[in-house]
Amino acid sequence: MAPELGKTKFGKFGVVSATGLLLTYAIPASFKDLKEGTFCLVPMRSGKNVKNYVALFLEYCAEPNFTCQHIIQQIPYTRILSQHYISFLHWISEYYLHPLEKIIPLIAPQFLWNTEKHTSLFKRLNKHFKLLQSDEYCIVENKYKEKLKGEILYPKRDAIFLNNEQSAVYDNLTSLSEGVVLLHGVTGSGKTEIYLKYAQYILSKQKSVLILVPEISLTPQMTSRFRALFGTSLAIVHSGLTSLEYEMEWFKIHLGLAKVVLGVRTSIFSSLQNIGLIIVDEEHESSYKSQDSVSYHARDLAIVRAKKENAVCILGSATPSIDSMYNATLKKYHYIKLTEKYSKQKVDHFIIDSKKYLQINKKKSNPYLKSSQVSFTDDVICPEIYEFLNHKKSLNEQSIIILNRRGYVNFAICSQCATPLKCPKCSVTTTLHQKGKIEICHYCGFREFIRKSCSTCHGNNFIFKGVGTQQIESLIKEKIPDLKIARLDRDVLTSNSKLTKILDDFRTQKTDCLVGTQMLAKGHDFPLVTLVVVLHVEDALFLPDFRSGERTYQLLNQAMGRAARGEKSGTVVLQSLITGHPIIDFALTNNSDKFFNRELTLRKYGFHPPFSRQILIEISGKNKDKVDYLANKVKILLIHFWQEQKIETNSIRLAGPYPAVIEKINNSYRIQLCISSIKEIHPFYLFPNTLFNDKELIGHFKIDVDPISFL
Repeated sequence: MAPELGKTKFGKFGVVSATGLLLTYAIPASFKDLKEGTFCLVPMRSGKNVKNYVALFLEYCAEPNFTCQHIIQQIPYTRILSQHYISFLHWISEYYLHPLEKIIPLIAPQFLWNTEKHTSLFKRLNKHFKLLQSDEYCIVENKYKEKLKGEILYPKRDAIFLNNEQSAVYDNLTSLSEGVVLLHGVTGSGKTEIYLKYAQYILSKQKSVLILVPEISLTPQMTSRFRALFGTSLAIVHSGLTSLEYEMEWFKIHLGLAKVVLGVRTSIFSSLQNIGLIIVDEEHESSYKSQDSVSYHARDLAIVRAKKENAVCILGSATPSIDSMYNATLKKYHYIKLTEKYSKQKVDHFIIDSKKYLQINKKKSNPYLKSSQVSFTDDVICPEIYEFLNHKKSLNEQSIIILNRRGYVNFAICSQCATPLKCPKCSVTTTLHQKGKIEICHYCGFREFIRKSCSTCHGNNFIFKGVGTQQIESLIKEKIPDLKIARLDRDVLTSNSKLTKILDDFRTQKTDCLVGTQMLAKGHDFPLVTLVVVLHVEDALFLPDFRSGERTYQLLNQAMGRAARGEKSGTVVLQSLITGHPIIDFALTNNSDKFFNRELTLRKYGFHPPFSRQILIEISGKNKDKVDYLANKVKILLIHFWQEQKIETNSIRLAGPYPAVIEKINNSYRIQLCISSIKEIHPFYLFPNTLFNDKELIGHFKIDVDPISFL
């Protein structure tokens, strides 16, 4: 509650600085009734200098017993964040165990927080947005682009027409006023058309819509379809935009001039107001999980934000996550299933057993094999694959090849002592790019021309092992010169326009074959694709992760959905060292029930999610002995605290400390502990405050609630 008018007041502000601080400031009477959620300019001493920073006003407080600096002004071109939004930020802080002041930087890009560039920022905004009255803006029409760079414009649409099954789903949705809906639709069943129609309905109720997609590669396709219906009411948010485009789109949302927002996971923080619908497309995708300082999951935040806004949240997928399916069985979510494909064409599948092409140089005295003793007799692609590609080319049909590895080859080993080329800063091998000329570490960014000699024996001959998307592209070009081929992975996604060109060239048949990582299996609609090849299926299946089966099932099932989306039947070909595995069988026959029941049985036995909540603790530092010491200290603190709180031993488990799978990244050693607890215990109640305030642990301690990676 605000103090009396006419007096200096005091409040708590989240100051966005290098570290993020929660500070108390004086609020002069001239600010009248300052509202919580206001962006303000505040002074803060930095050494001998006083600098100005942007801060978010959080709440009023009593006058402290120390002298406070006064706030300077409200930030121009900003609106007050709603109480729903502030409550949303508090939830994130409590659940993910991060101070609120560390969460605040997530709500806006750097251009808002960088006060040194505000003058030029406000000049640009003045050209694009016009202030009508106290808190109302409009777009200066002749300055606003109808589309973003690289965006493809589809013909405008006024109405969406659905088939009988889609119409039944739509009627079901319009009967809801809030809650979570798991929309389980087979690939090609027309989920996007339902999104469009239902979004149109929500807008007719004078509410706004937020749509999340997992990958930047999916935004051009979705953008075009939503732009055709909603025009300039649509705003797009993802990293492929230019800095100026991102700036304009963000302020268009923040100033209330966008009614529909489409973007990747960071879009969940969009300051869109009066939300009536949040859609999470491909809700099963792991890319919704942030691996940055605050390890939030955008899908879970979408559910929380929808609840706080009294809105509907749709989780859409052809292969829903085990967690979401389990929540649907518990009746926490409404469950709706789409079973009819728009295209009635069938998809055949073949498995090529690549073991028959293996060449093994095994010593009789040693039963174990080194990677240097295993190779393919010809190359990493089986001959049958080339036959399939040639056949589709002859029919003027298109193909997709999926391999979940970037680069040219996985690694190189010394031919004399079998020592691999390793990153000097991490405990991983480097990946070779540009036909084996460049070594790159995908963890710390180390990059240089391939070393000329082995660090162990100083030999100068290396054997290339493994395979990457660059090598697959090169091999196919060599074997089938007439095949027009392009590659889509993170190495080539340097801009929105480049992404759009790759996809548009493929859609218009300027390209015959598209090679890429698993992002190619996600939601793309290419009607002329009749062949999908997935290489080295076993790589994903046998990772040391309890979710490896789920991810493999999703990859294969989604890959099958890329074929036969048009007027012709399709073929899916798997090249694998294993055949007959139940996960592969379930995916190829689309037997989601058997897959779900099998996974639940295994996870219940192992006390894995969804039967528990996991929290991964990582201790890191340059000194290995100190990291070991701190990890054991954390273990002791946790066990003592749980004993004091009388938490029952059958309600919680603690694994570790143990070295991370990748023990060293960027010269920093990593030790992990993993907590598994029943879900009734909130993460907040599992950690003593002394743990967060321990001076020895500050800077060495990271918590990941609901981790999806244990590497």
